[in-house]
Amino acid sequence: MEKMLVMGGSYFIGPHIIDALKDDYDLYVLNRGTNPLNDSKVTELRADRNDKTALKNTLSGLSFDHVIDISCFTRDQAEKLLTAVDKDALKHYLFISTAAVYDFSSKAGPFKEQDAMDNGDAKWDYAKNKIEAEDYLNDVLSDNDLTIFRPPFIYGEDNYILRERLIFHLIDNDLPVYIPADNNRIQFVYVRDLAEQVKAAIKGVIPPGTYNVANESTQTFEEWVTLCEKAAGKKTVKIFIDPRETDMKATDIFPFPAKDLLLDVSKIKAKNPVETPMETGLKNAYRDYQKIKDTIAMPEKMQVAREALDKKLK
Repeated sequence: MEKMLVMGGSYFIGPHIIDALKDDYDLYVLNRGTNPLNDSKVTELRADRNDKTALKNTLSGLSFDHVIDISCFTRDQAEKLLTAVDKDALKHYLFISTAAVYDFSSKAGPFKEQDAMDNGDAKWDYAKNKIEAEDYLNDVLSDNDLTIFRPPFIYGEDNYILRERLIFHLIDNDLPVYIPADNNRIQFVYVRDLAEQVKAAIKGVIPPGTYNVANESTQTFEEWVTLCEKAAGKKTVKIFIDPRETDMKATDIFPFPAKDLLLDVSKIKAKNPVETPMETGLKNAYRDYQKIKDTIAMPEKMQVAREALDKKLK
Protein backbone atom coordinates (compact mmCIF):
# COMPACT_ATOMS: atom_id res chain seq x y z
CA MET A 1 0.00 0.00 0.00
CA GLU A 2 1.40 3.39 -0.99
CA LYS A 3 2.24 5.80 1.80
CA MET A 4 0.74 9.29 1.84
CA LEU A 5 1.34 12.41 3.92
CA VAL A 6 -1.44 14.97 4.34
CA MET A 7 -0.31 18.34 5.66
CA GLY A 8 -3.06 19.93 7.70
CA GLY A 9 -6.20 17.86 7.69
CA SER A 10 -7.89 18.91 10.93
CA TYR A 11 -10.55 21.32 9.72
CA PHE A 12 -13.11 21.53 6.92
CA ILE A 13 -11.28 20.45 3.74
CA GLY A 14 -8.85 18.05 5.37
CA PRO A 15 -11.25 15.56 6.96
CA HIS A 16 -13.14 15.18 3.67
CA ILE A 17 -9.91 14.50 1.75
CA ILE A 18 -8.82 12.04 4.42
CA ASP A 19 -12.17 10.21 4.25
CA ALA A 20 -11.81 9.88 0.49
CA LEU A 21 -8.31 8.36 0.71
CA LYS A 22 -7.85 6.51 3.99
CA ASP A 23 -9.12 3.15 2.75
CA ASP A 24 -6.69 3.05 -0.18
CA TYR A 25 -3.46 4.40 1.30
CA ASP A 26 -1.22 4.14 4.35
CA LEU A 27 -2.22 7.61 5.47
CA TYR A 28 -0.25 9.97 7.72
CA VAL A 29 -1.52 13.39 8.77
CA LEU A 30 0.80 16.08 10.11
CA ASN A 31 -0.43 19.12 12.03
CA ARG A 32 -0.08 20.70 15.45
CA GLY A 33 -2.51 18.25 17.00
CA THR A 34 -4.98 20.82 18.31
CA ASN A 35 -7.91 18.95 16.79
CA PRO A 36 -7.09 15.20 16.81
CA LEU A 37 -8.77 13.01 14.20
CA ASN A 38 -8.86 9.90 16.42
CA ASP A 39 -9.16 7.64 13.38
CA SER A 40 -7.62 4.16 13.53
CA LYS A 41 -6.96 4.30 9.78
CA VAL A 42 -4.78 7.40 10.10
CA THR A 43 -1.36 7.86 11.71
CA GLU A 44 -1.23 11.31 13.27
CA LEU A 45 2.05 13.21 13.44
CA ARG A 46 2.42 16.33 15.55
CA ALA A 47 4.65 19.24 14.61
CA ASP A 48 4.47 22.91 13.74
CA ARG A 49 5.32 23.05 10.04
CA ASN A 50 6.87 26.48 10.61
CA ASP A 51 9.44 24.93 12.94
CA LYS A 52 12.10 23.52 10.59
CA THR A 53 13.81 21.42 13.25
CA ALA A 54 10.58 19.95 14.63
CA LEU A 55 9.41 19.14 11.11
CA LYS A 56 12.65 17.35 10.24
CA ASN A 57 12.65 15.40 13.50
CA THR A 58 9.03 14.31 13.07
CA LEU A 59 9.53 13.14 9.49
CA SER A 60 12.93 11.56 10.08
CA GLY A 61 12.99 7.91 8.97
CA LEU A 62 9.73 8.23 7.05
CA SER A 63 9.22 8.33 3.30
CA PHE A 64 6.08 8.97 1.28
CA ASP A 65 4.88 8.28 -2.23
CA HIS A 66 2.47 11.21 -2.14
CA VAL A 67 2.11 14.51 -0.29
CA ILE A 68 -1.15 16.42 -0.20
CA ASP A 69 -0.49 19.92 1.10
CA ILE A 70 -3.60 21.63 2.44
CA SER A 71 -1.95 23.89 5.01
CA CYS A 72 0.78 25.57 2.94
CA PHE A 73 0.23 29.31 2.70
CA THR A 74 3.75 30.60 1.99
CA ARG A 75 6.89 29.76 0.04
CA ASP A 76 8.75 29.33 3.32
CA GLN A 77 6.33 26.63 4.46
CA ALA A 78 6.71 24.76 1.17
CA GLU A 79 10.49 25.02 1.31
CA LYS A 80 10.69 23.74 4.90
CA LEU A 81 8.53 20.74 4.06
CA LEU A 82 10.52 19.79 0.97
CA THR A 83 13.70 20.10 2.99
CA ALA A 84 12.31 17.76 5.65
CA VAL A 85 10.65 15.14 3.44
CA ASP A 86 12.50 12.40 1.54
CA LYS A 87 12.29 13.85 -2.00
CA ASP A 88 13.93 10.79 -3.59
CA ALA A 89 10.97 8.62 -2.58
CA LEU A 90 8.34 11.22 -3.44
CA LYS A 91 6.33 10.49 -6.59
CA HIS A 92 3.67 13.18 -6.40
CA TYR A 93 3.05 16.47 -4.58
CA LEU A 94 -0.45 17.95 -4.69
CA PHE A 95 -0.77 21.55 -3.55
CA ILE A 96 -4.10 23.18 -2.72
CA SER A 97 -3.64 26.75 -3.95
CA THR A 98 -6.43 29.27 -4.65
CA ALA A 99 -8.24 31.05 -7.47
CA ALA A 100 -7.19 34.30 -5.79
CA VAL A 101 -3.81 34.05 -7.57
CA TYR A 102 -5.25 35.39 -10.85
CA ASP A 103 -4.78 38.99 -11.93
CA PHE A 104 -8.28 40.34 -11.41
CA SER A 105 -7.10 43.88 -12.18
CA SER A 106 -6.47 43.08 -15.85
CA LYS A 107 -9.25 40.64 -16.71
CA ALA A 108 -12.80 39.90 -15.64
CA GLY A 109 -12.69 36.13 -16.16
CA PRO A 110 -13.48 33.35 -16.55
CA PHE A 111 -9.81 32.63 -15.92
CA LYS A 112 -7.95 29.77 -17.54
CA GLU A 113 -5.02 28.04 -15.88
CA GLN A 114 -2.52 29.65 -18.24
CA ASP A 115 -3.79 33.19 -17.58
CA ALA A 116 -1.47 35.59 -15.78
CA MET A 117 -1.23 35.52 -12.05
CA ASP A 118 -0.77 38.77 -10.15
CA ASN A 119 3.01 38.55 -10.65
CA GLY A 120 3.76 38.75 -6.94
CA ASP A 121 2.20 42.22 -6.67
CA ALA A 122 -1.10 41.00 -5.26
CA LYS A 123 -2.56 43.46 -2.82
CA TRP A 124 -3.92 40.63 -0.70
CA ASP A 125 -1.15 38.86 1.25
CA TYR A 126 -2.96 35.51 1.06
CA ALA A 127 -2.91 35.60 -2.75
CA LYS A 128 0.65 36.92 -2.94
CA ASN A 129 1.91 34.17 -0.64
CA LYS A 130 0.13 31.44 -2.60
CA ILE A 131 1.66 32.75 -5.83
CA GLU A 132 5.13 32.59 -4.30
CA ALA A 133 4.48 29.04 -3.03
CA GLU A 134 3.33 27.94 -6.49
CA ASP A 135 6.41 29.51 -8.11
CA TYR A 136 8.72 27.72 -5.68
CA LEU A 137 7.09 24.34 -6.19
CA ASN A 138 7.25 24.71 -9.96
CA ASP A 139 10.95 25.55 -9.67
CA VAL A 140 11.98 22.60 -7.49
CA LEU A 141 9.62 19.83 -8.67
CA SER A 142 9.28 18.35 -12.15
CA ASP A 143 6.11 18.72 -14.19
CA ASN A 144 5.46 15.00 -13.71
CA ASP A 145 5.59 15.25 -9.93
CA LEU A 146 3.42 18.29 -9.20
CA THR A 147 -0.31 18.97 -9.26
CA ILE A 148 -1.73 22.36 -8.28
CA PHE A 149 -5.44 22.84 -7.60
CA ARG A 150 -6.92 26.35 -7.63
CA PRO A 151 -10.38 26.28 -6.07
CA PRO A 152 -12.60 29.37 -5.73
CA PHE A 153 -15.02 29.50 -2.77
CA ILE A 154 -15.38 26.10 -1.10
CA TYR A 155 -18.63 25.22 0.63
CA GLY A 156 -20.19 22.28 2.41
CA GLU A 157 -20.27 20.43 5.68
CA ASP A 158 -17.86 21.60 8.40
CA ASN A 159 -17.24 24.97 6.74
CA TYR A 160 -16.19 27.11 9.70
CA ILE A 161 -15.84 30.21 7.49
CA LEU A 162 -19.09 32.15 7.87
CA ARG A 163 -20.50 32.01 4.36
CA GLU A 164 -23.45 29.67 3.85
CA ARG A 165 -23.72 29.25 7.63
CA LEU A 166 -24.13 33.01 7.99
CA ILE A 167 -26.98 33.08 5.47
CA PHE A 168 -28.60 30.06 7.16
CA HIS A 169 -28.33 31.94 10.48
CA LEU A 170 -30.07 35.00 9.02
CA ILE A 171 -32.80 32.89 7.41
CA ASP A 172 -33.45 30.85 10.56
CA ASN A 173 -33.68 34.00 12.67
CA ASP A 174 -36.00 35.88 10.27
CA LEU A 175 -33.37 38.51 9.58
CA PRO A 176 -32.98 40.25 6.21
CA VAL A 177 -30.06 39.45 3.93
CA TYR A 178 -28.34 42.59 2.66
CA ILE A 179 -26.90 41.92 -0.81
CA PRO A 180 -24.34 44.21 -2.48
CA ALA A 181 -26.13 46.02 -5.30
CA ASP A 182 -23.64 44.97 -7.98
CA ASN A 183 -24.96 41.43 -7.48
CA ASN A 184 -21.69 39.91 -8.65
CA ARG A 185 -21.37 36.44 -10.12
CA ILE A 186 -19.25 33.89 -8.24
CA GLN A 187 -18.32 30.24 -8.39
CA PHE A 188 -18.08 27.47 -5.82
CA VAL A 189 -16.83 23.94 -5.37
CA TYR A 190 -18.45 21.47 -2.98
CA VAL A 191 -15.93 20.19 -0.44
CA ARG A 192 -16.70 16.54 -1.20
CA ASP A 193 -16.18 17.17 -4.92
CA LEU A 194 -12.81 18.74 -4.16
CA ALA A 195 -11.90 15.63 -2.17
CA GLU A 196 -12.93 13.40 -5.09
CA GLN A 197 -10.80 15.43 -7.48
CA VAL A 198 -7.82 15.07 -5.13
CA LYS A 199 -8.37 11.31 -5.12
CA ALA A 200 -8.59 11.27 -8.92
CA ALA A 201 -5.31 13.19 -9.18
CA ILE A 202 -3.52 10.81 -6.82
CA LYS A 203 -4.79 7.81 -8.79
CA GLY A 204 -3.69 9.32 -12.11
CA VAL A 205 -7.17 9.92 -13.55
CA ILE A 206 -6.17 13.59 -13.55
CA PRO A 207 -2.58 13.94 -14.82
CA PRO A 208 -0.09 16.24 -13.06
CA GLY A 209 -0.55 19.90 -13.87
CA THR A 210 -2.39 23.01 -12.74
CA TYR A 211 -6.19 22.95 -12.58
CA ASN A 212 -9.06 25.21 -11.70
CA VAL A 213 -11.32 23.08 -9.49
CA ALA A 214 -14.89 24.37 -9.38
CA ASN A 215 -18.46 23.86 -10.49
CA GLU A 216 -19.30 24.67 -14.08
CA SER A 217 -22.38 26.47 -12.79
CA THR A 218 -22.04 30.00 -11.41
CA GLN A 219 -24.42 32.13 -9.37
CA THR A 220 -25.09 35.78 -8.73
CA PHE A 221 -25.17 36.76 -5.07
CA GLU A 222 -28.97 36.79 -5.18
CA GLU A 223 -29.17 33.39 -6.86
CA TRP A 224 -26.86 31.93 -4.22
CA VAL A 225 -28.97 33.34 -1.38
CA THR A 226 -32.07 31.87 -3.05
CA LEU A 227 -30.37 28.47 -3.14
CA CYS A 228 -29.61 28.84 0.57
CA GLU A 229 -33.29 29.60 1.15
CA LYS A 230 -34.28 26.43 -0.68
CA ALA A 231 -31.85 24.40 1.41
CA ALA A 232 -33.33 25.83 4.59
CA GLY A 233 -36.90 25.45 3.36
CA LYS A 234 -37.68 29.02 4.31
CA LYS A 235 -37.64 32.41 2.61
CA THR A 236 -36.12 35.63 3.88
CA VAL A 237 -36.19 39.28 2.91
CA LYS A 238 -33.47 40.19 0.40
CA ILE A 239 -32.46 43.86 0.27
CA PHE A 240 -29.95 45.27 -2.22
CA ILE A 241 -27.52 47.79 -0.77
CA ASP A 242 -24.82 49.81 -2.51
CA PRO A 243 -22.00 49.80 0.05
CA ARG A 244 -20.38 52.77 -1.71
CA GLU A 245 -23.34 54.93 -0.67
CA THR A 246 -23.06 53.87 2.96
CA ASP A 247 -19.29 54.13 3.57
CA MET A 248 -19.17 50.35 3.95
CA LYS A 249 -17.38 47.51 2.25
CA ALA A 250 -19.39 44.69 0.71
CA THR A 251 -17.88 42.30 3.27
CA ASP A 252 -19.33 44.43 6.08
CA ILE A 253 -22.79 43.15 5.15
CA PHE A 254 -22.18 40.05 3.00
CA PRO A 255 -19.76 37.09 3.14
CA PHE A 256 -18.07 37.89 -0.20
CA PRO A 257 -16.32 40.92 -1.70
CA ALA A 258 -18.14 42.78 -4.47
CA LYS A 259 -16.23 41.31 -7.40
CA ASP A 260 -16.81 38.53 -9.90
CA LEU A 261 -14.85 35.31 -9.38
CA LEU A 262 -15.21 33.09 -12.44
CA LEU A 263 -13.02 30.22 -13.61
CA ASP A 264 -12.82 28.15 -16.76
CA VAL A 265 -12.99 24.55 -15.53
CA SER A 266 -13.00 22.75 -18.87
CA LYS A 267 -9.50 21.34 -18.30
CA ILE A 268 -10.36 19.34 -15.17
CA LYS A 269 -13.91 18.48 -16.29
CA ALA A 270 -12.45 16.81 -19.38
CA LYS A 271 -10.59 14.43 -17.06
CA ASN A 272 -13.09 13.93 -14.24
CA PRO A 273 -16.48 15.68 -14.58
CA VAL A 274 -17.47 15.52 -10.91
CA GLU A 275 -20.08 18.08 -9.84
CA THR A 276 -22.64 17.83 -7.04
CA PRO A 277 -25.62 20.12 -7.76
CA MET A 278 -25.54 23.20 -5.54
CA GLU A 279 -29.04 22.37 -4.27
CA THR A 280 -27.80 19.04 -2.96
CA GLY A 281 -24.56 20.39 -1.51
CA LEU A 282 -26.34 23.24 0.28
CA LYS A 283 -28.96 20.88 1.70
CA ASN A 284 -26.15 18.79 3.15
CA ALA A 285 -24.50 21.95 4.49
CA TYR A 286 -27.77 23.05 6.07
CA ARG A 287 -28.24 19.71 7.83
CA ASP A 288 -24.71 20.07 9.15
CA TYR A 289 -25.43 23.66 10.22
CA GLN A 290 -28.39 22.46 12.29
CA LYS A 291 -25.97 20.54 14.53
CA ILE A 292 -23.97 23.64 15.45
CA LYS A 293 -26.37 26.54 14.85
CA ASP A 294 -26.42 27.56 18.51
CA THR A 295 -22.70 28.33 18.27
CA ILE A 296 -23.05 30.76 15.37
CA ALA A 297 -22.43 34.40 16.23
CA MET A 298 -22.45 37.21 13.70
CA PRO A 299 -19.09 39.03 13.49
CA GLU A 300 -19.17 42.25 15.50
CA LYS A 301 -18.26 44.43 12.51
CA MET A 302 -21.14 42.97 10.51
CA GLN A 303 -23.54 43.37 13.42
CA VAL A 304 -22.64 47.06 13.70
CA ALA A 305 -23.07 47.57 9.94
CA ARG A 306 -26.41 45.80 9.93
CA GLU A 307 -27.69 47.85 12.85
CA ALA A 308 -26.74 51.04 11.01
CA LEU A 309 -28.59 49.85 7.90
CA ASP A 310 -31.61 48.79 9.93
CA LYS A 311 -31.89 52.32 11.33
CA LYS A 312 -31.38 53.92 7.93
CA LEU A 313 -34.06 51.80 6.28
CA LYS A 314 -36.74 52.26 8.93
